[in-house]
Amino acid sequence: MNYQQYNEFSPSQIDMSGEYARGENRIPARFLFLYLLLAGVLCYLYHKKIVAPADWNGANSLNSVASFETRKPYQFRLLLPMLFWFFKPLAVIYGKYLLSAYNMFIVFFIQVFFYKLLCSYFKPNKRLLWIAPVILYTMLWNYIILNESFQYYDFTAILFSVLGLYFIVRENFAAFFITLVIGIVNKETAGYLIFSYVLYNYRDAFKPKIIIRAAMLSAIFIGYKLLLGYVFRNNPGDPFEIGMDDNIKVISTFFSNKIIVKNILLNFGGLYVFAILLFVSGWWKKFPDKRLIMVNLTIIPYYVFGFYITYMQEVRVYTELIPMMTILFLIFLSNFKLSGLDVRGAVNRSEIAGR
Repeated sequence: MNYQQYNEFSPSQIDMSGEYARGENRIPARFLFLYLLLAGVLCYLYHKKIVAPADWNGANSLNSVASFETRKPYQFRLLLPMLFWFFKPLAVIYGKYLLSAYNMFIVFFIQVFFYKLLCSYFKPNKRLLWIAPVILYTMLWNYIILNESFQYYDFTAILFSVLGLYFIVRENFAAFFITLVIGIVNKETAGYLIFSYVLYNYRDAFKPKIIIRAAMLSAIFIGYKLLLGYVFRNNPGDPFEIGMDDNIKVISTFFSNKIIVKNILLNFGGLYVFAILLFVSGWWKKFPDKRLIMVNLTIIPYYVFGFYITYMQEVRVYTELIPMMTILFLIFLSNFKLSGLDVRGAVNRSEIAGR
């Protein structure tokens, strides 16, 4: 079948008509309860393995950042320390439990908005409501099964990544702008969403509107780093983590270090394999709107820059990629009829499967 028979669409336009406009993507109360229950289970496991043993006053901890005396760039990650400062009497006594309760609601909203994000890719139906929590599978591997370290901002960073992608594909720049600004205050890696915005608009990337917006977002990111770099100029550390030397060692000792091999091969719970197959097989060409594919290719600059400024063997550092990798997996899965994933804008599912 000719690929040109597929008409690219704007998610914001499609959502304004038919059943979708009447609330087709609303989540029934029983599924909201299910999402809350699943969030509780995940955060209970995370609390028992990661939060409870953590040194609440250690270097780079939430309390240390709130004291404005910790190392850069950890000192720049101010959202949760400032939030907990408002609840200081409770946080002093019940800090770890308060954080886990907070995380439970964050994970709940991750599922809610991930479902709404998926509604721009697939036709909303009951099966999609069951499929949306698959993002917890990826989180389970990267933050509980494989993870051994604690950072208070991780789950919040995933939520901002989901929200950022959602507002990009909904073409709501104002909401995306607010999400990005607050997300950067939580953790500066939210700046990778700028790549997602440009990639989604790849066909118009050189038009003045996109150039101006991308430049403005980049200026805010750079300005935030420079401002806090000046404010905390007397704090130890560098504005960016430099992990290149460690990453070179990881590559040179890859096959002799079983822990590194395990972490890298089981990263994302193995879903990256299906993301690779999606492109190697050419099945990505079957998707009607290529922009919805492109927005997730922030994975590429993430790895390119990540080689220099992060520690690639630490699986929890792939925070912003969690929703992107999960979406690419689901797009791959949508090629199989039994998945129950009906692609938006598809001419005919049987024709898709037969191509």
